[in-house]
Amino acid sequence: MTAVQLVSALLTFVAFSVIGGFLLAGIALPAATVGASAAEGTSDLFEDLPDELQDVSLSQQSNIYARDGKTLLATFYSQNRVVVPLEEISPWMQKAIVAVEDRRFWEHHGVDGEGLLSAAYTNLTSDSSPGASTLTQQLVKNTLLQAAENEGDDEAIEDATEVSLPRKIREWRLALALEQNLDEQLGAECSADDPAVDCGKEEILQQYLNIAQFGGNSLYGVESAAQYYFSKPASELTAIEAATIAGVTQNPSKWDPTRVFEDGSNNYDAAEKRRDTVLGTMYEQGMITKAEFDEYEATPVEDTLNVSKPLVSCAASDIAPFFCDYVTKVIAKNEVFNSDGQSGTQLLYKGGLDIITTLDVKKQKIATEELYNSVPAGDANGYAMAMVALDPSTGEILSMTQNRSYDPAAEAENSTSINYSVDREWGGSKGFSVGSTFKTIVLADWLQEGHSLKEYVNAGKQKWTSENWAETCEGPVLTSGSWSPGNVGEDSQGYITVLDATARSINTAFADMASQLDLCDIRDVGEAMGYQNADGSDFLLYPSSIIGSQNGSPLTMAEVYQTYANGGVHCEPLAIRSITDANGEEIAVPQKDCRQAISKEVADGVTYAMEGVLETNAGRNSQLADGRPAAGKTGTSQNNSHTWFAGFTPQLVSVFWLGNPDEDTPQQNVTINGQWYNYVYGSTIAGPTWSRFMNRALDGQEQVDFDEPTDDVLNGIPVRVPNVIGMRQWQARDELAELGFRVSFSETPVYSSTVESGNVAAQSYGSGAMVTPGTTIRLTLATDQLPEWWYTWPEGWDQNEAPSDYWGSTWPPAEFETNPPSGWVAEEAAQCEDPEDWWNEDKNEPCPGFSEDGSSADPGNGNGNGNGRGNDDD
Repeated sequence: MTAVQLVSALLTFVAFSVIGGFLLAGIALPAATVGASAAEGTSDLFEDLPDELQDVSLSQQSNIYARDGKTLLATFYSQNRVVVPLEEISPWMQKAIVAVEDRRFWEHHGVDGEGLLSAAYTNLTSDSSPGASTLTQQLVKNTLLQAAENEGDDEAIEDATEVSLPRKIREWRLALALEQNLDEQLGAECSADDPAVDCGKEEILQQYLNIAQFGGNSLYGVESAAQYYFSKPASELTAIEAATIAGVTQNPSKWDPTRVFEDGSNNYDAAEKRRDTVLGTMYEQGMITKAEFDEYEATPVEDTLNVSKPLVSCAASDIAPFFCDYVTKVIAKNEVFNSDGQSGTQLLYKGGLDIITTLDVKKQKIATEELYNSVPAGDANGYAMAMVALDPSTGEILSMTQNRSYDPAAEAENSTSINYSVDREWGGSKGFSVGSTFKTIVLADWLQEGHSLKEYVNAGKQKWTSENWAETCEGPVLTSGSWSPGNVGEDSQGYITVLDATARSINTAFADMASQLDLCDIRDVGEAMGYQNADGSDFLLYPSSIIGSQNGSPLTMAEVYQTYANGGVHCEPLAIRSITDANGEEIAVPQKDCRQAISKEVADGVTYAMEGVLETNAGRNSQLADGRPAAGKTGTSQNNSHTWFAGFTPQLVSVFWLGNPDEDTPQQNVTINGQWYNYVYGSTIAGPTWSRFMNRALDGQEQVDFDEPTDDVLNGIPVRVPNVIGMRQWQARDELAELGFRVSFSETPVYSSTVESGNVAAQSYGSGAMVTPGTTIRLTLATDQLPEWWYTWPEGWDQNEAPSDYWGSTWPPAEFETNPPSGWVAEEAAQCEDPEDWWNEDKNEPCPGFSEDGSSADPGNGNGNGNGRGNDDD
């Protein structure tokens, strides 16, 4: 340095001394003198503490756990920090940081005068920021920086990191003020016997060890550093381990022992050199012996490491990455976590939360295994499987998985960032055609409208138009076309019960059911139970929607089926059980939200119908072990592109989906997991996978029966049969069908002199009879043509029995006495032709003109017997 430069530096230094008042004079004095000056009221030596220095919230890591509170799913942070009290930090760690960063820490009052002139001179003559900062000064700088980052204040961040003497002078003044403030609060004398903070200096040390950076990758605080480098808490750190951590903080990137360079080389040598420097200062200050120093120095740094990299983000979870992602979306979006100017995402990444979720690890692992057993990753057809399981009584999500690995960038093989189990809003896709799993919603509305399970519906293939399909709340449907759904196999099913239609999943029968309902009501019933389109679009009031043509997600369908399993009470899905903040206090979380969506009677009826699904040929391979009661429904979309099975017991609901998530790929003539299939249905792969999962997940739990449906739901509520005699055929049919009766017509018309030909002349149940809907009422039409037997009596017919198509109430007709049909035998005349015959043995009655005792019935005969025979007992 030239003489001119030296003089300039000294003059500048003097100028700053004047500006700083007594500051430089104070910091050059021993601590006792500074303390005495403060006691005497030299207040201009200090600066009032700003609010951000007195109360700043440190960013801390948050952890997501399974429902057991122990199984870690993932960790989130903007700064990987866990704040711990001083008594939970190893004394070795405390000694090491003091030794290397501020050896006179216990002697000064916030600013160390030694070397300060050299530091000031360097600031004035270069762009570098020299050391000589005490732990208190570093704490002031880091705290102001943290406060600025918390507020997102770029100007404050720049001020906190500015390399200048004015900033340094303010830092000195704040350091002095901070120590004075803490000494006044906690005392200046520290107890050697109490590991907890009981004086200002210990509070400074505690705060510093929690705020300082101790490695790359956002590693802050000694607790996180101890867990990362040595897989142990900070309280268990040894001298050599503490020296390694203490050495890093001077330059976290440079001295990090786990750093790996682009060429693949490691940073062990640099880290070891820095560690040994710390050990040397510890030895110089009498903290360790020469023997210990020699032993530690001879130990390679890599031999001491036991690195535990945190499960940063859901991608690191090998148990439930997609469920984890769903939880983060809930925290980011739910209003409970987004209040008081704080976002849920900030809370997750900075709040130091311990999040206990609803995930059942056992069930999650079983589900994942069974998915991969059914459809391995990398299926050549592009097929994937996903599933969700819920607790029916609470809506808690117990498992959520798919046969893909989670990668936010979707770059790894067989990976995706899309959660196939949820709606698009929660990180899912646009959804998949739910197929016949939707039919249970139609059935629920059917029963809610007063129909029954044993009611008959027309399962024949029909052409549906606006003329024969009920109008909706928004007007008629099919106004410009028609719809004619078919079935797998035979379309001509005839009339079948709703029970049979559900068990066999007959599309044409459900079309007939829905044609009698309002599609708006079907939509509303579905929404009440949790159904919504996965892409957030409105439910379309199309007839084809009743067989599942719109796209939903597995979680949505699990919600619907949870409602059936829970007696008609729908519970919103829950993923979080509890959360505690960094202070161990519980914070608000979404609560159980259950409400009666459909009546219990309707839910029990739908469940009863779905029990029948597992008894059909298609459903038998999905039955649960040991006869455990279960209910379920298959689902197969158009062209077999997506196949489903949704089912439940009273204790567990689960839904499985199989399909290509990227495009509708028919599951026809394909090989899946080494097995060739002509056609894949919901009962082919999804159903057996559901069964295997349920058997394992429920192993050891008691078998619980479902409640039986009421008689009204099963058979219907009796209604009064109207009088349809005299009505035209179509009028009678429509009136009876509207009341839920099945109508059939006799092949043989009946003659009527009072009813117009072609109209109804007779009905099998009389007017006023109380009959349950679904009962078949047989109608007979009138004709004005007398039957053939009226003219010619068939040989061999019993003259004593009226023909089935006879319309009168008395047989034989009175007309037959004077004008009998050809072939009619007048039996009375044949038996009573002889005047002596008084008894007709064929009819077992007296001949005309005689009484029971054989006497004459003619009072005009004088002897009273009418035929001259006397009255005797022979």
